[in-house]
Amino acid sequence: MSLLSVEHLSFSYPESPKHVLRDVSFSVQPGEYAVILGTNGSGKSTLARIITGFLSAQQGNVRLADGVRAGIVFQNPKDQIVSGIVSRDTAFGPENLGLSDAEVEQRVIESLSVSDLLDRADSRTNALSLGQMQKLAMSGILALRPDLLVLDEATSMLDPESRADVMQFLDACNRRGQTILHITHDYDEAMRARHIIVLREGAVVFDGTRAAFAADAALTGGLFGSPLAEKKRSAQDFSRAEVALAFRDVSFSYDDCTVLDHFSADIFRGTLTAITGASGAGKSTLLEVAAGLLAHGGEVFADSCPSLALQDSQAALFEPYAADDVAFGPKNQGVRGKELKARVCRAMNTVGLPFEAFADRATQQLSGGEKRKLAIAGIIAMDSDVLLFDEPTAGLDPVSRHRVMQLLRALTQDGKTVVFSTHRMDEAAFADRAIHMENGAIVSDSAGQPLADSVRLKAMPPLAGAPILATLRKAARFGTAGVHVRGIVQKLRPAWKYVVFLALFVCALCVRHTVFAAGVVLASVVYALLAKYPVRRLFTSFAKILPWMLLYCAIQMIFIPARDGEQHFTEWKWFMVTPFKIWLCVLTLVRVFGALSAVQVFVHSTGEKEILEGFSTLVRPLAALHIPVRPLVVVVEIMFRFIPILIDEASAIVKTQLERGGLGNAKGFFAKIRILFPLFIPLIIQTIRRAEVLADALSARYF
Repeated sequence: MSLLSVEHLSFSYPESPKHVLRDVSFSVQPGEYAVILGTNGSGKSTLARIITGFLSAQQGNVRLADGVRAGIVFQNPKDQIVSGIVSRDTAFGPENLGLSDAEVEQRVIESLSVSDLLDRADSRTNALSLGQMQKLAMSGILALRPDLLVLDEATSMLDPESRADVMQFLDACNRRGQTILHITHDYDEAMRARHIIVLREGAVVFDGTRAAFAADAALTGGLFGSPLAEKKRSAQDFSRAEVALAFRDVSFSYDDCTVLDHFSADIFRGTLTAITGASGAGKSTLLEVAAGLLAHGGEVFADSCPSLALQDSQAALFEPYAADDVAFGPKNQGVRGKELKARVCRAMNTVGLPFEAFADRATQQLSGGEKRKLAIAGIIAMDSDVLLFDEPTAGLDPVSRHRVMQLLRALTQDGKTVVFSTHRMDEAAFADRAIHMENGAIVSDSAGQPLADSVRLKAMPPLAGAPILATLRKAARFGTAGVHVRGIVQKLRPAWKYVVFLALFVCALCVRHTVFAAGVVLASVVYALLAKYPVRRLFTSFAKILPWMLLYCAIQMIFIPARDGEQHFTEWKWFMVTPFKIWLCVLTLVRVFGALSAVQVFVHSTGEKEILEGFSTLVRPLAALHIPVRPLVVVVEIMFRFIPILIDEASAIVKTQLERGGLGNAKGFFAKIRILFPLFIPLIIQTIRRAEVLADALSARYF
């Protein structure tokens, strides 16, 4: 009996009359390793979501054998992470299965070991690179040990070594009887399967064995194309080349983690340069520094600020229609009319999204590969001298990848200087030059050239909007600054931290007498000292809201009646100052100071993991009253996950806006508000989308 049977399945999205899937039929046997292949937009991801229950079949049937549990690893790893801490994210699914603490811990250790994230078990998930996030997304599903494991291009963001580790693990799982359905664009991954299914425009065009597939030259050629030709230049070719982009002693750190360590290099004009390295090596950070998005140590030199196509193409698109999104950058440059349309047409046609066919397509209806192409088109339309691309081929099928690489080559032939990051060695070999990074520094460089003695380029300071990104990064670290400080408060058990915090917070809000008011201020200072929190920061934080509090006090002076026989220090119409009103204002200020101080110190001294553990301990007695406790804990956990998600979305939108000339300098209050509209509207849209995918992520973990 088949473990999975798909029978005459057809599907189309409500907003589109076109069928994404057309009369699809195939079956997967227990213990089988099956692969689904197809170009971008062929319906592979839609099929995976129907099989795992996230979409309902409109025609036909999808049947799983009795008792079979399916688990899916989504294409975008950010869509699958549900917790703010790495270990808790992996444990989320097993906890929903009702397993014992020991079994949950064993599965977490095993899954994180396989994904090479065990040393990051206590790290915040939003501090991981995109490749590391994809490992974590896989880890969370592997911990469920599903009967049918569906992988939707789940290795697309991994470096070769990590990809090999994951594939070896999948092979081992399959040998133990695990049934795997793997959607991929990679030929080597496909050849590990015994059963191969090929989709073309939503229909099955091949369903057979690995040997039969490999023997069909026309089919394999249409899917994978011809290999990229190696075109790397010799060191001698660079000896007289002109420098277009230069890094000198560039350093950058996130928190206490050094990402770039005195990085120095020259990028030569009109060349195609590949930056390689494992996930977290510093590739994306280097490109963001070059594009002026990050304040850094050292200097970057260029004739003009380079343009960067971000790695996360989903976040890089914020206009509702494709042509409008590509036109956003040129518009900010002052391009209008026929010239604007010509730029947009040329950029879209160049990346393989014909203007006539895609101009009026909604960006959110495009496939993952089409979105990536559109993000690249938006940068090409900027017509900058130096173009930077962060993983420009991630998620693309082989033929589309080859087209993108040929596109990058064509840009250099037009005089552009192109730098791109990649995990693929064939793409690095296709470039004129390959720079390999480890721990934020160069470990090998195929050009082998010494740095130029002098650089005749302008120093490129960070963009004017870069401080916005620094503020967002600081907000994303909220609550982690003092967690590892060895203060007395930090040594308390999580539940006792709650007890101390709530006692001070409630007392601050309830204070009514002079002695108690003084006691609240003193207790706030002592609480801060015991947590090694700077006392000065308590008062500076309060000073920031003091003007608003004084306004509130002035309103109190108007609306709160004076007591009978009270002395009036001053009086003007409805406004009067009396001893009682002054005391109420002082009391209000003390209450706010005490409550604010309690929150600040609690967040400073209590990490997310402790907050969740402490909350779980405090609500555990409710279980005796038959009140579900697990959903309450999950709600708190999701709150901690969703806030960084929104900050991350805001950061991605700000980066894209800055790269494409948005969020420029504006004078006057209303002008500043006006330029923020392109930030707020996409953020609202992304918030709704993120809420939907987070709901899917919870369902994928059996919550």
